[in-house]
Amino acid sequence: METSITYMVSASKQNSIVLEQTKLQSIYRSFKEYEKEQLEDAIIEARQLVEMTHLSSQILQQLSGTYNNVLNNNLNDTMKILTVLSVLLTLPTMVAGFFGMNMPLPLEHNAYGWIISIIISLVLWLVLSLILRKILR
Repeated sequence: METSITYMVSASKQNSIVLEQTKLQSIYRSFKEYEKEQLEDAIIEARQLVEMTHLSSQILQQLSGTYNNVLNNNLNDTMKILTVLSVLLTLPTMVAGFFGMNMPLPLEHNAYGWIISIIISLVLWLVLSLILRKILR
């Protein structure tokens, strides 16, 4: 639509210029009175067309800008959600990574060590989730 309206603006301006230049030509003097009136009416209509196409172009640009703003806001919301999820998923990965190292760690000889590490991970995840929820609201 933007391309079409640009062509319309350009064409209407050129038509208006051609009609106004017709008044400056020698053939204009040979026109009859009703032909001169018709040319004046055509010039007025051409000027109105230029203004209407220019107004339509401005409205289309504003609508396009508004639509882009809405899309950007939706993208920002999506990115915020994805960032929060990636931060929340980092904690269980870190806890599991620490307990997966080949070095002495607490609870490594305990039979329920892996359950305790999962509980630690869940507690840290819940705490971080509450903190992020408070910050984002």
